[in-house]
Amino acid sequence: MTSSYGITMQFIFGVRADIKEALYFWDEKKIVYVAGHNIVDYNTEERLQKFYAPMEGSVAITALTMSPKRSLIAFAEEQKNRGAIIHIYDKSQRKRRCLISNTPDSNHVAYMCFSTDKDERHLLLLYGPPVYSLVYWPWNSPNARAVLPFPEAIGNGKCSFCPKDFTVCVVTGTEVFRFVKIETRMEGKEEAVEFKVVMDKIHSREGEEPIHSHNYMTHCWTSDGLLVIGTDKGELLTLDSTGLFLGINQLGKKITCLTAQPHGIVVACEGPIILTMEFDRENIRCPFKEVNRYYFTDTANSIVSLAVNPSIDNMILCITACRQLFKVGITKKPQELISDFHSKGIVGMDVCIRKPLVATCGKDNTIRLWNFVERRQELKFRSPEIVPLSVAFHPSGLYLVIGCTDKVYIMSVFLDTL
Repeated sequence: MTSSYGITMQFIFGVRADIKEALYFWDEKKIVYVAGHNIVDYNTEERLQKFYAPMEGSVAITALTMSPKRSLIAFAEEQKNRGAIIHIYDKSQRKRRCLISNTPDSNHVAYMCFSTDKDERHLLLLYGPPVYSLVYWPWNSPNARAVLPFPEAIGNGKCSFCPKDFTVCVVTGTEVFRFVKIETRMEGKEEAVEFKVVMDKIHSREGEEPIHSHNYMTHCWTSDGLLVIGTDKGELLTLDSTGLFLGINQLGKKITCLTAQPHGIVVACEGPIILTMEFDRENIRCPFKEVNRYYFTDTANSIVSLAVNPSIDNMILCITACRQLFKVGITKKPQELISDFHSKGIVGMDVCIRKPLVATCGKDNTIRLWNFVERRQELKFRSPEIVPLSVAFHPSGLYLVIGCTDKVYIMSVFLDTL
């Protein structure tokens, strides 16, 4: 008689913060983000997670995006000695619709997005490092249709389609701005597609270039087709749908993340601070006015991803550089969506025999207890005298043994501390 045992993923405490703008709402209840080596589909009401896993042999997930209609997601993974692989899944059946593996020389996709046309059947991919290029790929096609190489490296790189015209796209990054048109022509019986760079500098209709930093951190398109770009000096540049400069807002702090909302934009600045802003038609030279402002207590932190609930006003989620997932907007004070996660790597772990508890210790010098049945953090402990390297439970769950470089601590477990 034979039997087989399998391990199934149930829940992940944590979130990746090294992927640019990788947080999305499926709908008002469900969100998608990257945690560890998985794409997490999390139901915020039922506190349940489902997972999209990469292929065997994957090195890392490097990018995540969602289609404008919220019906598809795509994520890119880096494969050793094979190049990048892109998976496309639909929401309704949670089945993979497409797998793109015949990719260019670089095995790293830094950013990608879906087209804004009716069928959402095109991807814009920003590759690099080491080789940087912009790739236009109809994802039902076995090959890319157009490639735009970049001679320079693209730090903080991001690409996107114009929501009003998917033949228009833009690329921004450190010292990089490209306003690009996708053009088609017939070569015999074959249709050829190519990128045409319309602009590589920001300027007004009169040809004047505004004084601003060229370290472009991020950008987004509004629902009206305006292009908004944020810089490291806190400048919020607004361009029209043809790429011409309209006006500028001076926010005074480095802009780290931007996303659109129905009546304007949401801006994340150093501090960290989240601003909700609306378009001011009466002041085109300073096009956006502030509506709300949300402060975070950890001033050394920064925001790397933003998502706006499609149905609930002022419901905003964000991921911070310290690997935390927050919700803001319902109350002025940001709150953890799931729990407070480790902000650095985990170095020790143990499972309690008699209670549904897991103990972890991390490089952030914290010791934490997790309830894997209730899916919550039960306890967080930090002491300046203790730098934990390992942790072990007593079988009763009433005591913990903490291992350090020169000492071993035996500690009692109380309701909210050790």
